[in-house]
Amino acid sequence: MPDPLIVNRVLGDRPFAEIGFPSVAAVSEPRGLVVASGAVGPPGWQPGTLTSVLSAHRIGVYGMDGLRCRYLLPSRWPVNTIAFHPVLPLAAIGTGSYDGGFFYKGELLLLDLLSGEAVSAFAWDREVRSARWRNERHLDLVLAAIDDDSGEHDTWCFAPSIARDDWAALPAKSIGPAELTGERVPSVAPDAPEAAHRTLESLSAMTFTPRRQVRAVELLRDGRVLAALDGVRLESWLPSGLREWVAPVPGGGGRRIVVTPDQRAAWVEIQWKPVWDGPRVRYRPNGAERLSLQNGEVLRPAGSQTPVAVTGRQDGWVMLRDTRHAPTEAATILVSPDQQESAPLDLGQYEFANTTFVIRRSSELLFLQSTPHGVWIAALEPSGAVRPLFPLDWDAGRGARLSGGPGVRLPGALVHAATVAPDSHWRIAAFVVRRRADGEPEWVYECEAVVTAMDAAGDTVLVALDSGEVVALGAADGRPRWRQSLTVHGMPTSGTSLAVPENDRVLIGTADGRILDAPY
Repeated sequence: MPDPLIVNRVLGDRPFAEIGFPSVAAVSEPRGLVVASGAVGPPGWQPGTLTSVLSAHRIGVYGMDGLRCRYLLPSRWPVNTIAFHPVLPLAAIGTGSYDGGFFYKGELLLLDLLSGEAVSAFAWDREVRSARWRNERHLDLVLAAIDDDSGEHDTWCFAPSIARDDWAALPAKSIGPAELTGERVPSVAPDAPEAAHRTLESLSAMTFTPRRQVRAVELLRDGRVLAALDGVRLESWLPSGLREWVAPVPGGGGRRIVVTPDQRAAWVEIQWKPVWDGPRVRYRPNGAERLSLQNGEVLRPAGSQTPVAVTGRQDGWVMLRDTRHAPTEAATILVSPDQQESAPLDLGQYEFANTTFVIRRSSELLFLQSTPHGVWIAALEPSGAVRPLFPLDWDAGRGARLSGGPGVRLPGALVHAATVAPDSHWRIAAFVVRRRADGEPEWVYECEAVVTAMDAAGDTVLVALDSGEVVALGAADGRPRWRQSLTVHGMPTSGTSLAVPENDRVLIGTADGRILDAPY
């Protein structure tokens, strides 16, 4: 059947949106082209290898007239350098990074600017720090060492020069290790992202504000749209499509949103990025803040060093769940609909599988509880009592490899996603399952990609996948009714959050920082 989702409004749209946070940008005025790269980050909370057709790192080819994206390509590694060929419609793109253990990996991509197709030129992985065309035949490169030993912990790089008569006809994997030795030179850093930011801002003739990873979206009764995303605690969009206000959070990002019953405030979970503190990485614990929906003012700051996750239920009760794996004292807090906070509760150790277990439309405060018999789905009552419901695993034997995912409560049933981390294969297994009140599965739908968000519309369950697809499943039988790949202005994107505020409308937050509003 025809694709049922037709996006009629895009909030947060802007030039160069497709690449997320920019890293490198190169301009060819004679060609009227801009090639820019950036990153949007992992598409979801789930463990395992990404299955998305668009990776975290992206390369976009833009026309200077209108700055519309012509081609969008994934990159396995961050882009470090971009150089246009002096004559051919070709760009050399060097990528790569340190793998965190011992090796420096990357590749040289030769991008055809007419077709948008790219060829990976190296026979083996090598990080490219710099690429410069000396003339039509010679490409001068600066490569990171292969590993820590050969580069003496990134003290040295290598500077080979590669010659070809026709770079446009270069076969893939045709440049071997013998051509990549080169003279040893002092280590150089990749191009600075700040330069790319300034370049794109000058081209767009406006304040350039990169966006990515809309982690939660909600519609208020007055028609405003709320969103939480990387770099932003919370933002509010008016029905007119103008952004009313934004509450930024440098070094962090909003994750979950729970709106209070009077819709005058909202609880937001804040996740902070790790930072270097001398020789170590310092992790700041997740926090929970209550913000005014009038202007984004923080009414109740996090104020605690105990990391928490925010969970809500339909009548306004909120749980600020202690997310320490092995807490030494009670720290989970219940918040009543009139914003009265309980004494600390002890819910035991926090399961990693809880990270993705976010259930919409629930009349209960659901969480995953560690028990002597494995991980169970449980409900926390306003009294502080815990009521175990049924095991997370509907089949025996998967144990700690099974993680919970987003879900939705339906009358008499719970539909939720789950992933199984691999034991020997690189790709994780992903599922959507409908559970009865006793936990027995009524149907199981196996997904081709990881589920990033879920909600229900009438008798249909809408599922966003990190592949960029949205799949509609029959709520009663789990059969696919339709599936659609998300695009904006003809370019692919992927959904990271999803909400169906009404049966005739769906909001989808994307990995590149936009919010899609589509009739349904």
